[in-house]
Amino acid sequence: MNHFTNKEGFDGIRSQPTWTFRASQPPAAHNPVGAYFTDYPPDEPHLALKLFLPREKLHYIFSFRDRGDLLPLPGDRGRLGRIFYSPVTYEVERARQTFHGRTGIE
Repeated sequence: MNHFTNKEGFDGIRSQPTWTFRASQPPAAHNPVGAYFTDYPPDEPHLALKLFLPREKLHYIFSFRDRGDLLPLPGDRGRLGRIFYSPVTYEVERARQTFHGRTGIE
């Protein structure tokens, strides 16, 4: 599972041994409050459009092993099984962390 972010978000999340992704209201108010994730890889064509994120939010990535506890986003994008969320702050302990760093997307 992947979480994309900008430099500020990256520095805040990686500062702790257990990654903490805070649940919040996304800009699209029709989407539920949550911490958002995707199984799209960083080299997915048109990633910013598919995730409805500005390109600056794609510069850094956190990848981790999914344990099946994330919910699919309601609606069409969730039915595709590509965007998931946690309605509460989501923690990823070190044993599930697989990668964090720059994506190479500019």
